[in-house]
Amino acid sequence: MTRLSEKTENHLKDEIVSALYHSKRSMFSNQIATEICRDNELVKRLLAELDKMGVVERLLKNKRGVSYKERNRWRLRPEVEKAFRQSSF
Repeated sequence: MTRLSEKTENHLKDEIVSALYHSKRSMFSNQIATEICRDNELVKRLLAELDKMGVVERLLKNKRGVSYKERNRWRLRPEVEKAFRQSSF
């Protein structure tokens, strides 16, 4: 795998956050990868980093309360989404 610069990784993280904000719904990691045109493994790694930073959160269960076994659904944390709404015009 090619090593990406920190600047490029930060840009991709911004794209992930933007995709989640504009979707208005939670998204699976493969949907995010398709949205930003990157491979799924890279997107999963970046989402894990964003989760540690407190920007996004991984949803463990669907609306019916059934746990996801292999797929990961992600969304922006409510406080981050609120900050985005306040900063946009």
